[in-house]
Amino acid sequence: MTESSAMLTIDKEAPLGRLSIAMPPEIYKAISARAEQNGISLNRAVVQLLRAGLEAEQQKKQRLEELLRRYRECGDPQEAQRLGDEVGAMIFGR
Repeated sequence: MTESSAMLTIDKEAPLGRLSIAMPPEIYKAISARAEQNGISLNRAVVQLLRAGLEAEQQKKQRLEELLRRYRECGDPQEAQRLGDEVGAMIFGR
């Protein structure tokens, strides 16, 4: 299965929000290995990874917002340059 063939269906009527997903074999194997190593179900491993990813994304967004606030309020040209470079690196990568 390729990434382009991944499917996602959501049962909105289910009490916990059931989800069916197809994924590339290498990702499935990695998640299965993680679940086995931690002694948890495959479902729980997927949920943990999704939560961690969502939290990381939120933290990155908050960090960017903080940098932008500091950049706007900065009066020192050298500090503004440093903050601008840091913002650029976050947005466009290093």
